[in-house]
Order: sequence, then C-alpha cells, then structure tokens
Amino acid sequence: MRPPEPDFATRITAALAQLPGWEAGTAQIALAAAPVASPTHRAVASDCARVRRDGADPVFVKRRHADMAADLRPAMAEATRRAGALGLGPALLAGGGAEGDGVVVLADLPEPWRYARVGDLQDADTMAQVLGALRRLHGAEPLGQTFCPFERIAALAAEARACAAPVPDDIDALLADAALIRGAIAAAGFDRRFSRNDGTASNLMLRFEGSGLAPDGVRLVDFDLAGDFDPWFEVGALLNEATAFDPERRQAIEIYAGRCTEALLARCRLYSAVDDLMWGLWGITRAVTVRRPGIEFFKYGQWRLLHARTTLAARDFELWLRQL
Repeated sequence: MRPPEPDFATRITAALAQLPGWEAGTAQIALAAAPVASPTHRAVASDCARVRRDGADPVFVKRRHADMAADLRPAMAEATRRAGALGLGPALLAGGGAEGDGVVVLADLPEPWRYARVGDLQDADTMAQVLGALRRLHGAEPLGQTFCPFERIAALAAEARACAAPVPDDIDALLADAALIRGAIAAAGFDRRFSRNDGTASNLMLRFEGSGLAPDGVRLVDFDLAGDFDPWFEVGALLNEATAFDPERRQAIEIYAGRCTEALLARCRLYSAVDDLMWGLWGITRAVTVRRPGIEFFKYGQWRLLHARTTLAARDFELWLRQL
C-alpha cells in the first residue's frame, strides 16, 4: 500500500522549497481552486494555491501531481512566460525549470478576477474579447516546440489499453474517424502557430466591471498543452465548449478571422470532435491511473466521448472532410 499523500499545505511548502528564494517559511497558504473534473475540468492536474509571504504580494502556485506527470509538456513554462510578457496571462515569477519540474509561481489575479463559465462565453462581447486574446497569442512568435492532438489521442488510446481502462466498444471506429480527419487536415494544410491548444472555459480568467467585461478583462491561463499547432484547433475547441449551433460558430469565426468560410466552419467542427475524443480518452484513462478519490474522471471522459460520437455521426461529417 502506498503511504498517504501529505496534506495540501505540506505539499505546497515542499514545492516552493524546490525553487531557490521561494521557500514558504511562515507563509499563509490557501486553496485557490478545488479539483473538479466534471463538468468544469478544473484544477485536477495540479494543486492550486494562493500563497502570501510576509511583506510580499500574494502569488499563485501550481504544483503538478505525480499521477499527472505524463500530461506535462516541455513547452508549458516557456509558453506561460511568453503569454505573461505579452500581457495575455499572469506573469511567470518562478519555476518550470529542472530544479522545480512541475512547479510554477505566477502573479496572482485577485478578485474581481474569476475563472470563466460556459455561460460567460455565450455573451457576444465576452467571446469577442477572448477571441481577440487568442488571435494575439496565435500571432506571436512560434514556440519552436510542436503539439499534435492526433498523436496525443494515439498515446492515450495505447495507455488506456495498457492499463485496462474501460475503453468503449466503438473505440476502433472513433480512432478511424480521427485518422480520416488527420488526413484531411494534412491534405488541406495549416500554419503552425503558438497555441495553448485548450478550449476549457475555466482556463480563462475574466474581470468584470459595471455591467460587462472590463476592457482588457481576459487572461489566458493553463498552458499545459502549449505548443505550435494549427490555431484553428484551439478556436474549434473553444467553440466546442461554448456554442451549440452554427450561427454562433459562424459569428465567432468571423470575429476571429474577419470572415467565415465553409472551409473554416468545417475545420472547427472536425477539430471539436478531435478535442472531445482526446479528452474523452484522457478521462477514462485517468479514472484508472489516478488514485485520488472523489474526482469524476470517468464521468467526464464518458461525456466527452458521447459528444465526440455525436459530431462524428453527424450527416455532414463527410462533407466537412471534403470542404477543408
């Protein structure tokens, strides 16, 4: 039997001790985000703490869980640093290097900043600001480290089988459809851009003032999957999270790109299925590989796989492949 994991404050204190000059000492340590897999997929990969040390502003500390080490990509810290320098995310203050692998210290975003909900993104003005922030990120210099959702799907499928995760009966059909999408995307071509590759609402921070979102009221957080890839994957993942109908998708695509073509809409629809399949496999696999109780990885994975099937079974699926 494995020994019990140290308590939250002890884990954060030990994490900070890895970073020269950031020892917690007598700091006040508070939980900044409770882990919830379904439906918000928030704070499940890392401990998230707000730390206040004597005479210093509070900081936000992320400590990667050991059972999520396989999900930590090498570009995370550099992507976080660049986004902070661009004013698109909180500043990276420490961590991300070999001495603190899986530990980062970020500038805190205190109230009235809060994480976004799906309902926030269904407001046209808020969605426009979020898309504007993504457009700036995607227009920045590439990271030089790539990301591929199709390779991640293949790796997760192999891991699921190796750990005897409860893969669905139609897994081979789902993977075959993903291969068709990959081939069509490759044939159509794309430019690799600096991307978070994340569409989760809770990985956006918003600041409201008065009756609406403040100017410059969006910050991008969580660069765990950052890498150079087709920026339309991230746009498609965001629309997958926030929209249900094509008129909303068309409006968002036009805001991002200045126009909406059938090819761009088709690309977003196909990428939404890829995003669902990737996270669905992640959920059912982490339900087996993670021993922390009370986090509904399996429920989250099943929901995302159901969503993937719905898109892949749509009557326009083959048309979308041809329209790219």
